[in-house]
Amino acid sequence: MEMKKSANQTERLFIAIRIPAEIREAMGRISNRLSQQLRFAKWTFPEDYHITLQFLGDTPVEDIPALIKVLKQVAAESTPFELALQEWGTFGVPAAPRVLWAGLSGNMDELKQLQQKITLATLPLGFKAEARDYNPHLTLARKYRGDNPFSADWLQDLHRQEVEAEPGLTGHYWTIDSIMVYATMMHAIPMYEIIENISFF
Repeated sequence: MEMKKSANQTERLFIAIRIPAEIREAMGRISNRLSQQLRFAKWTFPEDYHITLQFLGDTPVEDIPALIKVLKQVAAESTPFELALQEWGTFGVPAAPRVLWAGLSGNMDELKQLQQKITLATLPLGFKAEARDYNPHLTLARKYRGDNPFSADWLQDLHRQEVEAEPGLTGHYWTIDSIMVYATMMHAIPMYEIIENISFF
């Protein structure tokens, strides 16, 4: 993507794995149904579904080519692996969670190794890895706003219902063979724009 920006401008960037179209569409249908039963302030737009590898923050435009270069080196040394969506869960106070997420299964060791390689490669460029442990997930919604305390039992019941409604989703593995550099476009829908798609090949 050609960027026509002045040198003093920045892009708010992160590195992530994109979710395949058929899984985005199925999770979009599920989220639409869930939103009728669970009151969260914001539901993720299906086009924005992703698995974060590293948040970079506001990045000077002139620094982006060097970033892309080191990520291409990481990709060239990586091999494809498989993931699938699994259980659902929450982050934050159990009665009023701040995030509703879908977990992952599959080649989790390979995913974590990829994340580690990326954070090590970007460190010399001034990007620091988060201090907390890497906990990969797909964010479905943010900020619970229900009148009643949130219940993990609700979530388990809804998950069972949705597994039956979308039988091809749970356990549907897809191959990860590329990483994306996204820019956050505040207040836009979708909010995240791919500025570089970096293949392992």
